[in-house]
Amino acid sequence: MKSLIVGAFAGISILVPHLMGLDNPYWVPISSMAVMQGVDVRHVWQRTFQRILGTFAGMGLTWLLLLLHLNSLGICLAILVLQFLVEMLIVRHYALTVFFITPMTVFLAEAGSAMTQDPQMLIELRVLDIVIGSLIGAVGGWFLHHREIQEQTRRRIRITRYVLLNLRGKMRLH
Repeated sequence: MKSLIVGAFAGISILVPHLMGLDNPYWVPISSMAVMQGVDVRHVWQRTFQRILGTFAGMGLTWLLLLLHLNSLGICLAILVLQFLVEMLIVRHYALTVFFITPMTVFLAEAGSAMTQDPQMLIELRVLDIVIGSLIGAVGGWFLHHREIQEQTRRRIRITRYVLLNLRGKMRLH
């Protein structure tokens, strides 16, 4: 049941940015899946808030780093320091981790192309992607941890399976 919900919302998080015509839509499903990993509804909403807040703050740090016009060695060193900070913080505070992981992932994902473009446009697009993905993940997490919806879906799947098996059996008799 849970895999069905996760799969459905993974598909939604891939479809939505394509329908919106967003560039590099992979940020949306990544955010969606990161948020849905919460252990309960409260934790999912907390991760959603922290991911969005951490991304906003992290994009500020990204913007500052992009203004430095780092060369290849500077980018490598920045990624190294950011990765160290992420590893140190990941088990302690999600929003603070997102603050440091945001510029690191931008550097890793956009190193060859978008970093030479307007930093403001890059930041605006990534924030939009993260917000959309986080909100999709929050809704998915709600479905994932909502017991009544899970039971209704299980019942409907059982009924559908029963009907399909009976139809197949009747078709064999004819």
